[in-house]
Amino acid sequence: MPCLKTNVQREYTSYLFGALPLCVALAHEDTFPWYLERYVQLHSDYSPSSGEQPHLDFADSFGYPEVLECRTLDWAAVSAAGPSVIDLIRDRISAGHHCTVFVDDDHLRGRPFVRLHEYLVFGYDDRRREVDVVGFGGRPRVFRKLRIPYDDFARAFRQAKSAVHEGRSEVRSPVQLLRPRPVPHSFSPARLARALQDYLAGTPGETQDTGTWWSAPTVSAPDPADLENKDGVKTYDHLVLHLAQVKDGTAGLDYRMFHLLSEHKGMVLRRLTHLAGTCALHEPLAGTLDAYRELDRQVRGFRLRLLFLPREKAAHEAVRGLEFLARVRETETRLLERVVRIVGFV
Repeated sequence: MPCLKTNVQREYTSYLFGALPLCVALAHEDTFPWYLERYVQLHSDYSPSSGEQPHLDFADSFGYPEVLECRTLDWAAVSAAGPSVIDLIRDRISAGHHCTVFVDDDHLRGRPFVRLHEYLVFGYDDRRREVDVVGFGGRPRVFRKLRIPYDDFARAFRQAKSAVHEGRSEVRSPVQLLRPRPVPHSFSPARLARALQDYLAGTPGETQDTGTWWSAPTVSAPDPADLENKDGVKTYDHLVLHLAQVKDGTAGLDYRMFHLLSEHKGMVLRRLTHLAGTCALHEPLAGTLDAYRELDRQVRGFRLRLLFLPREKAAHEAVRGLEFLARVRETETRLLERVVRIVGFV
């Protein structure tokens, strides 16, 4: 019954491609200094001609190869490992690799659709004939550990493969193997302070890790001519743009952006608290931390209102949201500028 050490972190769950690797990395205390210097910077992009909404994420979402050994397997490599994906999982888990696996999530949920999502497999039990995974599931459907029968998981994997062969998905590498790499690291207050400065300046900063591991790279495809990139506090511009579209009825509300905005405030608060403790700055930062804690609470409340918002009330809430975001941006900028001045490392 092999089971690898796994931390079901819930600080970042907006996108599985970034959340699942953190469950591997943060299972090991040596990784925390690396983690606490990062996940401050935000990046967003938007192309009006694409017909899609702005996309907002942490700039560090794909930065985990710094602390994890990563290897991707295409469909042929998975098939070569045995007649079932379970054969590959058993072999790799026994060798110390977590396995991120794309399956047809709607099949697992008993729904007559096809939707490919990834799960992090960290264990298996031949007696129960189940895999232990991390992903969204249960009732209520939240980010958690789950147990899925071998047969159901293998069938969901085959359904995903069929969807790809039929051109309904672009997943070309359905499995990623992850294993912690020894990375001696000590927390650098200076690096965190620089990340805060980059966020405030709206500049890309030291890291800008984007892309995918599961799809084939595009061959020199140019960016859309109207593609607009934003970093740091400037990403509020895209949040405001989206709410303005919701207010005007030209777009439906994309909750994910505001879920991530809320997670960002929680991430920054944790880093400010750690910074205060590491640098013995509890007293000079006390008022600032209290104010940022209140900001975090307010953004979380706004997120929850949007989560349970009836569609017919979206336009009205968007008007309130535009005013709220303006206050959040102004307050956050003022508080973080104070932190950078007090820390005085840069």
